[in-house]
Amino acid sequence: MKYWIERWSQLRKKELMTYPNEFPVHDVYRTICSHEELKNGFQGLHEIFMHCYEDILNDPAGMLLPIYDMDEYGYFSREARTSREESYKYAKIFYVLGYSGEWKPNGELWIQADKLKEQCKALKITNIGAFLNKLGNYGIVTEGLVNGKLKNNTDIIVSYPDNKDVIAVLYILAVKSNSTNRFTDFCRLNYKLFENDWSTIEYGKGVDAVSDFFHSEQDRTTAQLIHEELIKRNYFYDFQDWNEGPQIRYYKREGDRNRNTNADFWLTSMDTEFRFYFRIKTMDKVLEYIKSCPENVISNFMSGDNGCANRISGACVSGISYQLNDKTVWRCGCCNPNFQVTPSIDDYLYYINAVEMAGNKKK
Repeated sequence: MKYWIERWSQLRKKELMTYPNEFPVHDVYRTICSHEELKNGFQGLHEIFMHCYEDILNDPAGMLLPIYDMDEYGYFSREARTSREESYKYAKIFYVLGYSGEWKPNGELWIQADKLKEQCKALKITNIGAFLNKLGNYGIVTEGLVNGKLKNNTDIIVSYPDNKDVIAVLYILAVKSNSTNRFTDFCRLNYKLFENDWSTIEYGKGVDAVSDFFHSEQDRTTAQLIHEELIKRNYFYDFQDWNEGPQIRYYKREGDRNRNTNADFWLTSMDTEFRFYFRIKTMDKVLEYIKSCPENVISNFMSGDNGCANRISGACVSGISYQLNDKTVWRCGCCNPNFQVTPSIDDYLYYINAVEMAGNKKK
């Protein structure tokens, strides 16, 4: 992988939601298509999105996207940030087509060119005509362009002759996402957008805001159990977002939650992989308990790291050092909580118990 756009487009591809064979569809959408037609259209749209991201990975310049070398530009550079945003480009184009258009029963979207230009400007999409021509590679047909460009005071017609249900689904998901401010759900083709009417969202208010990204059913179940356990133990929680994915942070005090400080646990999707972060400031009270845990849990506590620049300079105040089974372990805690694991149904309680037993108070 050479360019930042490839790195972020790879993540966009991984973020496309895994969907079950059967999922609920609100009656309001069945006035447009039958349940089976919507499922068929959704599958077709999912395949188009998948192919788009694959083509970006294989030929980003050919997909009209910027190429900034990862060796030349660092993670926090303007170029890397631009690439993250540009990785949403084709999803944005589908999005703006869907909610700007008027759906027709024959499987067409009729879109006023002036309205589309206005919406593209709001989403910072330039040269829309060139991108519409690119969509022809995926079977999307655009009629009404003049020399490959939008002309004022005209209409364009967007269709997908191979499967008209794809356009119906594009229209429904884009309008629903736009009306409920769920753009990222559209980018991820979240099938739960079909659950309620045009203006109602009931999902994504609990652990599913993170666990829906996981590709393993066991990971989703473990995350649910962790969330329920921490709520039972009276933790407060709030939602955060990284470039690499969403997370839930858990706090022992409501005031800490409101200030976003001193979170004991983070339940995180890291590039769609399950990561459970937790913070222990001193190990004195918990070492004997850890020694009594299963071997896989002990192994996680015996795994250390080199620390960050603060350790090298001697300015680190967040890292911890301890001895476990005759091994000296260093765990950095400057940027993130100092432990991270991928727990299972069988061992997640040991990590929660260790944090609570330690008490998380400095000496």
